[in-house]
Amino acid sequence: MYLSISFLISYKKNILSILMFLVYLFLPILIYSLKIVTKPFSSTYKFKGNFYWKIGRTNDFLKKDLKRILFDDFPICIYRDDRGILNAVSDICMHRGASLSRGKILNNDCLQCPYHGWEYKSGLIENIPGCPGIKNNFGIPSFLIEERYGDVFLCPTFDTNSKVGIYPEVPIYVPPEAKNKDFTKISGVKQIHRPFSLITENVLDIMHISYVHSFGNSLAPVPFEVEYDKINDYSGKTTFYYTAGPTSMSSLIGGATYVKVENEFHLPDTTVTRVFAGNIIKTIVTNSYPIGKNESILHFDLYRNFLVNPIFDPIFHIQMDITLKEDIRILNGIYDNYIKGFMNTKYDVTQLKYRESWNRNYIDEEKYKLKNNTKNKI
Repeated sequence: MYLSISFLISYKKNILSILMFLVYLFLPILIYSLKIVTKPFSSTYKFKGNFYWKIGRTNDFLKKDLKRILFDDFPICIYRDDRGILNAVSDICMHRGASLSRGKILNNDCLQCPYHGWEYKSGLIENIPGCPGIKNNFGIPSFLIEERYGDVFLCPTFDTNSKVGIYPEVPIYVPPEAKNKDFTKISGVKQIHRPFSLITENVLDIMHISYVHSFGNSLAPVPFEVEYDKINDYSGKTTFYYTAGPTSMSSLIGGATYVKVENEFHLPDTTVTRVFAGNIIKTIVTNSYPIGKNESILHFDLYRNFLVNPIFDPIFHIQMDITLKEDIRILNGIYDNYIKGFMNTKYDVTQLKYRESWNRNYIDEEKYKLKNNTKNKI
């Protein structure tokens, strides 16, 4: 009796040991088989700017219409599926590197490569012609994309398929004017051959108004009562006053002698300029994202609570066109190697705070390694 019990215990231990050995042997294989692998590697996109960036308007992206955008030289294909949901995937086919945005959306809601017919569903391989039984655990990166009040925002640094990259921690900013029915707006877009950061900082520059723009007041160019307030870790606002120019709308329509201006930034690229002249308010919101080293796309929205009839829209389009041309003329004359300049004054406070906030929140390769090393030590 004692021998049979001992034998049974020994037998169970041996079985348990064998099972543990098999788990140790095959678990990594099982885990790897369940892991989703995407190409190109995350190193090609995860340091592009770990934020949501405005890339267009909702009506820019129609169902089954393939759009290609460049984000800091990385090509991304954007389209709506049968449900009308936006998808943003790498535009690079993992087979031979063909542009997927030159392909088409099939009836099965797959994005088909125009070169060899490979089919992707939300970035994952669904079908390879002539290769049945393919597992859909590999494909191309699929990026976070959101819609807010008619605008489309993309985070190009996190792949939702492989769960690799850098997730955005800064929320999408929506100006209150977008939710206020008292305001109407016009919108526009312009490609500018300058870095996005230079374009953003130019809008935040409170001193250039009277010297660069025709609506400024060259007789009294210096703003006064300049005050900066930190909104949060990724936003700030400068409030100041200046004497209205004789040809400005603030003077002609608002009848204002002095104009109050609120100039805000919201990471990564949003600027908000509110001009108060009596009871009238004009708000200009800009977003600028990089498409290459020295090239950017600028989106703007001009909100107003006066002359709200659409018949007046052309006047504001003309005004924005003139304003942007005046800005671009100056920006094109800034030397690439000296964009940051050598000195600052108190009127540069908004740009400097924007840079500080960017440097704190933007994760580059060095910060990423440091963060991961710290986690591993813990």
